[in-house]
Amino acid sequence: MDRRTYNKLVDDLIKYSDSYYKANISLISDQQFDFMLKQAEQIEKEHPDWLRLDSPTQTPGSDIVNFDKSNVHDHPMLSLENTYNEDDVTKWYQKMEEVTGPNPEVVVECKFDGTSASIHFSHGKVIKALTRGSGIVGEDITMNVLSMDEFYFIKSTFNGECRGEMIMSKDEFKRLNQDNKYANARNLTSGTIKLLDVEEFKKRNLWFYAYWLEDSKNLRHSDDLELLKKMGFRTGKYYLCHSLKEVLDAIGDIEKIKSELPIEIDGAVMKLNEKRYWEELGSTAKYPRYAKAYKYQQESCETKVLSVDFQVGRSGKITPVASLEPVFIDGSTISRATLNNVEFLKQIDVRVDDIVYIEKAAAIIPKIIGVNLEKRDPKSFMVIPPTKCPECGSELTKKGDRVDLFCPNDKCPGRIIDKISYYTHILEIDGFGDEVIERLHYLGYLNSICDLYTLKDKREILICLDRFGEKSIDKLLNNIEESKSLPAEKLLAALGIKGIGVKIAKIIMKKHQTIDEIRNLSFDDLAQIDGIGVIKASDVKHELEKEETISLIESLKQFGVNMVATKNETYENSSIKDKSFCITGALSMSRKDYELLIEKNGGKNVSGVTSKTSYLVTNDKTSGSNKNKKAQELGIAIIDENELRKMLNLD
Repeated sequence: MDRRTYNKLVDDLIKYSDSYYKANISLISDQQFDFMLKQAEQIEKEHPDWLRLDSPTQTPGSDIVNFDKSNVHDHPMLSLENTYNEDDVTKWYQKMEEVTGPNPEVVVECKFDGTSASIHFSHGKVIKALTRGSGIVGEDITMNVLSMDEFYFIKSTFNGECRGEMIMSKDEFKRLNQDNKYANARNLTSGTIKLLDVEEFKKRNLWFYAYWLEDSKNLRHSDDLELLKKMGFRTGKYYLCHSLKEVLDAIGDIEKIKSELPIEIDGAVMKLNEKRYWEELGSTAKYPRYAKAYKYQQESCETKVLSVDFQVGRSGKITPVASLEPVFIDGSTISRATLNNVEFLKQIDVRVDDIVYIEKAAAIIPKIIGVNLEKRDPKSFMVIPPTKCPECGSELTKKGDRVDLFCPNDKCPGRIIDKISYYTHILEIDGFGDEVIERLHYLGYLNSICDLYTLKDKREILICLDRFGEKSIDKLLNNIEESKSLPAEKLLAALGIKGIGVKIAKIIMKKHQTIDEIRNLSFDDLAQIDGIGVIKASDVKHELEKEETISLIESLKQFGVNMVATKNETYENSSIKDKSFCITGALSMSRKDYELLIEKNGGKNVSGVTSKTSYLVTNDKTSGSNKNKKAQELGIAIIDENELRKMLNLD
């Protein structure tokens, strides 16, 4: 490798690092960044005269925007070196043994996926808070941290500095990201802690997880963690290990439980427990040697971008969507991935014919996590967001200071189609894929949600249409008719009222008997409902009072759609009470019916397999599916449909 290639590598690393820390955009995957960083380290070792002082190998990444010398950390906040395989863990452990002797104590902790912060206390009260920043100097976030309720519970005896992670819970991120404005919780957290508006900061409900006690007199790191817990700080689960096998087992155990945690973690952290060895081991300019991070692999792969299109949602929001060369990942074929919003598209700079890295966020949603710039065609050009709606041609607008573009036309075909699609999806009206809805809309038969209930009058016309057979039409019309008698909580969720999803609709309908009763709730009534609260109450109230919402509800009443909550009939079958069931695959009876019976008998339905799942229900116990594999790994009971029926006393 020549010097020019090294300089190009360093320039790229600086670009990716600045994008990650300052703009909260990952242009490449963490694993690829770490690989490039190791390349640079190796070159600098072989050619010390080439070393650039601005090389990311020499300093931690920095999120500093405004430098202030008064915000210098008392002691540097270093990064941790990442590894992605057990061989590297083994090598690190063996290096520790060279200093400590056989089988040193190692603490294995959760690696939080948030933003590091340093908080100083005097008599249990916050007196200063800084971001990690460059590791040498941070940014002042004291006013925001002072507003966090959890610090009121720190013991008044605590004087000193605590370090940890500002992090947003999975539920809070889901609440704030209903319009997919943000790429992930870490990015949103990073932006939130630097907000200049304390009231806005408080609305986002961040947590602080402590993992470090600075200037502690304890001789062992595990004692620090216990002391932090006693002082009133949130702390994560940790394992005290006495062998390499126990370290590897702990890393595996944390990976198994990470999906059940209320917060995102992306790995495990290993630290020598005995602090007396830390000074002897020392650190590099970037990392301490007595600690290392193990990052969990998310299944990802490369594929090609065929096009970037712009879709219109039911609210009018314009969302860029990448069409991809189909690629099989984590059990399914992916051919499309959303790009959140036009600002995210601009920052990540995805172009047609780019080779991109794809992974499944939370193993469900396909996500573009970076672009392979080495494979980019130099003649490619940036995708320019539209100024007019791609469906109706209306001039696009923005709402306040939001970056999103919106179509203001209530009659926009794209908005109408998405509203109907959402309604049929929530009510599980089988046979209504997006293609069917689009076709019926453009033929003039489906211009609103209420038009679904007039299709029975057009049966003979529909049968004559290409690709619509008599049986499929009758089945479709029957499913539409059955949707009228579904529980009112499903209807409430299907109306598309911002702030009321399936979960919130269930909570509301347990307390209120009719949709009309909900329409008449006051702001204070709405603010008392779990999941809505003061922040969302005004939005929900506004949506419920909109003429469009009122008209839709009144029209659905005329078609006989159920607006009354079903009495909660339960059988309380003690054999499955409080047991959780994950149902997968083909069954002789509909999954929906089984799930209803499970709930009526006191059981719970879950969508995925975790260590808390009681049973996986499948008629193919030998399947190689991810759910079967996970159940086997965790020792979860796998039962078939006949066994479930016996438990429900159906046979």
